[in-house]
Amino acid sequence: MINLFLRGWAIYCVRRVVVLLLLFPIYSVQAQAWKWAIGSNITQYQFTNSAGKPVDLFKLQSGLHLDIAHEHVLLDTVRLISKFSKSAIYFSQRPKISKFLNLFHYDLGLNYNQFNAIGDVQQIAFSYQTDYVGVSAGFGPRIPLIKGWSIQVTGRMMGQYLVSGQQLVGSRYFDLLSEPQFKGLRMFSGVQIEVNKRVNAQVSAFAHVASYQTHFSKVTPTGTLDMAPMTLAMGIRLHQ
Repeated sequence: MINLFLRGWAIYCVRRVVVLLLLFPIYSVQAQAWKWAIGSNITQYQFTNSAGKPVDLFKLQSGLHLDIAHEHVLLDTVRLISKFSKSAIYFSQRPKISKFLNLFHYDLGLNYNQFNAIGDVQQIAFSYQTDYVGVSAGFGPRIPLIKGWSIQVTGRMMGQYLVSGQQLVGSRYFDLLSEPQFKGLRMFSGVQIEVNKRVNAQVSAFAHVASYQTHFSKVTPTGTLDMAPMTLAMGIRLHQ
């Protein structure tokens, strides 16, 4: 009963945040772009037993990745010039600082991730199938290249909450929502490299690869379970 309540609560929160993000451009003068991405997570499970020794039971497995985010420029010089303010005067007198800050972008988004794994122990096969929803944030410079191409390096943080998960052992399924190693909020940090191509004034296409690692994993009597997903994705960016 509690698991059903938590699952419903998580879905309710995500829906409300989606509505807020959709309405956000109406009120925001700082918004720069929306971006959508679809791809795959290739996840490595890292299990450490109660004695503190890593146990190699898992093999890489892929899962779906979906993301929608709202992106901003740290310093929007175009909008700043249109305003008569102390900030506008300050940065207009310091073009090198303005140009440098204009390279940096940050974003806030919602995402859906499957962090899956397979393995075997004593000739008994098992697998993990999970569905996570959560939020992510990133910050980093986008370096322009030539002919509309650019490359961006971003430090990223994610908070992910398990809404559905099953472990298959032999021919039996077990619900992961009741497992301490999976339930609750999981924190990730990582680095993302993205290649962008400006199609026209309103649209860009991009592809990125990101590497993440979980933090603050729960210690249980059997040990500690961490995840290290690598995300490969592509998408589009709609500029405002």
